[in-house]
Amino acid sequence: MDPIHGLIKINDFERDIIDTGVFQRLRRIKQLSSAFLVYPSAHHTRFEHCLGAMYMAGQMGESLKGKGYVNDEDVQQLRIAGLLHDVGHGPFSHLFEDVSFKRYGISHEDVARRVIAETEIGDVIKKHGYDPKALAELATGVGGGKPFMRAIIAGPLSADIMDYMQRDSYYTGALFGRLNVSKIINSMHVYNEQLAIERDALSAFESVTIARYEMFKDVYFHKTARAGDVMLQRAISLEDAENGFADPKNLEGYLALTDDTLIARLIGSKSEKVKELISDYLNRKLVKLVYESFFIGRDAFFEKIFNNEPIKERITKEIEEKSGIEEDSVFIDLPTVPSVPKTFEREELKGIYVIYKKETTEAKELTIRDFPALESISGYYNILRIYAKREIRDKAEKVVKELFKEGYSGKISV
Repeated sequence: MDPIHGLIKINDFERDIIDTGVFQRLRRIKQLSSAFLVYPSAHHTRFEHCLGAMYMAGQMGESLKGKGYVNDEDVQQLRIAGLLHDVGHGPFSHLFEDVSFKRYGISHEDVARRVIAETEIGDVIKKHGYDPKALAELATGVGGGKPFMRAIIAGPLSADIMDYMQRDSYYTGALFGRLNVSKIINSMHVYNEQLAIERDALSAFESVTIARYEMFKDVYFHKTARAGDVMLQRAISLEDAENGFADPKNLEGYLALTDDTLIARLIGSKSEKVKELISDYLNRKLVKLVYESFFIGRDAFFEKIFNNEPIKERITKEIEEKSGIEEDSVFIDLPTVPSVPKTFEREELKGIYVIYKKETTEAKELTIRDFPALESISGYYNILRIYAKREIRDKAEKVVKELFKEGYSGKISV
C-alpha cells in the first residue's frame, strides 16, 4: 500500500526480487540524503521509490500495450527494470556517489549492472527465464534494446521522474508534485522506435519539467540541506582516504553500507576531524553559508573547478590561510543538474516526438525552442556556495567577500 499510487500489485517474479537481501537494503538508504534536516518528513527511501518506479513503468507499458506497441513480456521487463534502476545506490544516495565517483570513477548505474548480474538478484532473474545482462542494461538505460523502452526507464518522460517528483513532493510538503501524470501516460505512443506523446499532453509534459526545475531549486539544492551534505561528504572523503572503504569495486563491502552502517563507521573513526564532523551533522550544528552564486548554462570559471578537486582545494586553502583559521574549516559546494532532463543516452534533450493525428499516428518532432518556458531554463542549473564552520563564519565571510567582490572569477586564480 503506497501513499502515492495506492495499491501496488506484484507477481511472484517481482516478489522474489523484492525479498532478496540486496533489494531489502534499499529500505535503509534515504531517497533525499540530508533533506530531512530541512524537511522533517523526508525520511522516505530508495526502496519505496523503486516500487513506485516499477508501478509507473508498468502503467506506461500497459498504455503502450493497449495501442499494440508492446506485449506482456515487454511490460514485465519494464516493471523489473523500474524496480531495479536504483539498486546500485550507496548510503545517502547521490551524496555518497558524489564522493565515490570523483575518486573511483564508478557511478551507481555501474554498480547496479554488477548487482543485477552478480548477486542473488541475477539468480532470481534466471530462475524466471530472463537474461540478467539484458535487464541490467534496460534498468540503467544503456546497451541495446528498444529505444522507447529505455526512455521509459531513463529520460524526460521516465517512470523514475514520474515517481520521484510526486513522492519527494509528498514527503517534503512541497507543492510541485501535483502533476497530471496520467495525462502523459495515457497519451504515449511509439514513433520510429522513439517514445512520443499526443499533442494534448504537451502542457502536462511542460509542467512536469518546470516542476522538476523548481524542486531542484527549493528542495534538492536547498542551502541548509546542502550544508549537511558537504559535511557528510567531507567526513566520508577523510575516512575513505585512510582505507578506501568507499570503493565500489569491492562489491561485497559496498553492499554492506547503508545510512546507519555508514554513520556508525564514521562515529567510530580514528580521525578526530571525522568524528567532529559527524557529531555536528547528527546534532544539526551545520556549517554556515558565506557565499552563494547561481547561474544557468555554462561558465568558464565553473567549468574549470567543477570535478577538479586540486583547484577546489587550492581555493579552500587560500580562504583558510587568509582568514587565519584551521584546515578543513571551509567547504566549497558546486551542485549542478541539467535544467531539462537528459535523454536515456545521457545527451541533452533536443526535442520530443508529438502525435498530431492519433488515427494515423502522424508525428512531428518539436524542439526545445517550441517550448518557450523550457527554452528559458534549458542548459544547466548551477550553484557555487562556500560554507564555513559556524565559529569562524565572520572571519571566512570577510575574506570571501574580498576575494569575490568582483564576482567569483575576480581575484581567484584557477
